[in-house]
Amino acid sequence: MARKKGAKTPASAKRRLAASSAILVSTTLLLLGPFVSLAHAQTQMVTASPGYINLGMSTSISVTAPAAGQYTVVVAKPNGASASLPFTFASAGQTQNATFGNATSGFGSAVSSVGTYNVFVEQGSQVVGTTSFYATDKLVVTMDMVNGGDCTYVGGVTRGEKMFPRFSVSYASNGQPLSNDTAGISVSFTAPNSAVATAAWDSGAHLFVGRVLPNWNYTSVGAWSPTANVTTAAGNVGTFVYSGSPFQITPAQLSTAIQLVDAKTGQVVTSVYSGENLTIKATITYPTNAEPVTGFVGPLDTATRGGVVSAQVGYGYYNDSALTFGGGAKSPGTLIATIPMAYTGANGTWAGSYVAGTLPTLPAGELFQVVIASHDSASPPNTGLGSLSVGPSLGAPGASSSSSTTTSAPSTSTLTTTVSQVTQTVPTVAYAGMVILLALGLIIGLVLRMRR
Repeated sequence: MARKKGAKTPASAKRRLAASSAILVSTTLLLLGPFVSLAHAQTQMVTASPGYINLGMSTSISVTAPAAGQYTVVVAKPNGASASLPFTFASAGQTQNATFGNATSGFGSAVSSVGTYNVFVEQGSQVVGTTSFYATDKLVVTMDMVNGGDCTYVGGVTRGEKMFPRFSVSYASNGQPLSNDTAGISVSFTAPNSAVATAAWDSGAHLFVGRVLPNWNYTSVGAWSPTANVTTAAGNVGTFVYSGSPFQITPAQLSTAIQLVDAKTGQVVTSVYSGENLTIKATITYPTNAEPVTGFVGPLDTATRGGVVSAQVGYGYYNDSALTFGGGAKSPGTLIATIPMAYTGANGTWAGSYVAGTLPTLPAGELFQVVIASHDSASPPNTGLGSLSVGPSLGAPGASSSSSTTTSAPSTSTLTTTVSQVTQTVPTVAYAGMVILLALGLIIGLVLRMRR
């Protein structure tokens, strides 16, 4: 009398003995293999294909009858439960298949436990065949990182650039990739601020993609090594821990444009003279990129972004890190003046007044430098640094002195050499002597021709 589907079998001890016997026979054949040549290949009575699956998958159990009759196929789960299904064969060699892993067909049972599933073929109280398959809950997770716009692989970004961690998820059993069609799938990752964020399915990239959007005042800058967790409704799980060189998020470098304007004429100047009244103008903005973070690009102002700007005039070596002129005896530099800058109220333009005073004589090859340093109120701040080179003027334009000509920097000097012609008066006596010598030469020439 055949057992009902899903009923537990009372012959568990016999199944364990049968499984042990099958392993012993298989081991013996492997040991004898090098020495015994089998005349015919052995046909396994029962197989499970595939033999390695993930939770929620199914496998096909195939039974080849050794003889006509009724059999019962029992699948013992790793958790101790079992499911069974009757098979009836009309003749020896007949094959029948049934699916294990579908709750509504075949054995009517799902693969929900990790471990080995033992399969037994019973006839009456005897176990006549056995096999097994294995189920895992492991998922394989990999990751790459691209920026916004052109989707270039990156090792880090500055504020204002978009960052997309992309995750690929596949089954450990067969390598098949998972998608948003996978029941109950969830992909999460740790953001730079350690919060848990969700990676959504991208149908174009066929990956689960997260979003990191550091705006101008984003505080979680520095090194970032993300982790990820993946789960499915079937109970499969995957973890990812990034182990490469950490990704870096850094403050942005502000863009700086500088102009030097004569306060009297309103004209842009490229050189300065002692006593000149000047206005230093600096337009400072946040840099753009192929796909900037929304709200990032704009002017550096005081009300929204808490801008602070200063100007320095000097010459020689400028230390970008210390924001000072001079780098010791080997790199001399001199600060002439520091000028406070105020926001004009529009377009990121800042202005400061500077009266040149008595300017020093520059060393050979040097120019005056106007250096603009800026930062905002972010923590840590975004910073800007720009400089403008100007040469010295010899005097104010319009002065009566010939030295009032303004020279542009850098100036080019041209050395011109003038060749003068010298005229000298020849005395009359010298002319008479020359005439006598010429006459003698003519006489001697005639005599020589007559002799020839």
